[in-house]
Amino acid sequence: MKRLSRLLVAALLPLLAAAPAWAVEASLSPGAQPLAVGSAFPDVSLAGQVPPEAATRLGIAPGKAQRPVSALGTEILVVEIFSMYCPYCQKEAPEVNALYDLIDKRGLSNRIGVIGVGAGNSEAEVDIFRKKYDVPFALFADPDFVVHKQVGQVGTPFFYVLKKNPGGGYAVLGASLGVMDSPAAFLSRITRAAGI
Repeated sequence: MKRLSRLLVAALLPLLAAAPAWAVEASLSPGAQPLAVGSAFPDVSLAGQVPPEAATRLGIAPGKAQRPVSALGTEILVVEIFSMYCPYCQKEAPEVNALYDLIDKRGLSNRIGVIGVGAGNSEAEVDIFRKKYDVPFALFADPDFVVHKQVGQVGTPFFYVLKKNPGGGYAVLGASLGVMDSPAAFLSRITRAAGI
């Protein structure tokens, strides 16, 4: 019996090592159906407090409001679906902040915006996450998973990169589950895909 167990372990080890998808640093969602690249991004309603600097970069008025994503004025929009309870989102928070800063340092803040949507998180929970990780960009609450369902019930963190359509709304330019390899590499992929 011990020999059979050792043989099974020996046979399974190479399979496990060859499965990098299992090593994705993300909280998985069993019913996930991410939106396809090229598809229209739903005109989800975003609710929450938008700081003045973030509002300027998004082309909207600052303050607390509820607005559709189509009201945002940025050409390219990075949407992070996160949860304050997701350990990978917590780990990734400084990296997403670094991405936001890198966009500014490269002179792209007038073209690329960043927002976060807290799947299952109340405004209070989103505010705790914002303060704990000193998040400079706009974070929106999604306490009843309404937005989360509309965008495919994805795991967290999940990144959608969107491009503004000439007629309004956004189309999905890219989508990825899990932590980014680095802010610089992620921004490079965004600019290549967007042609900027």
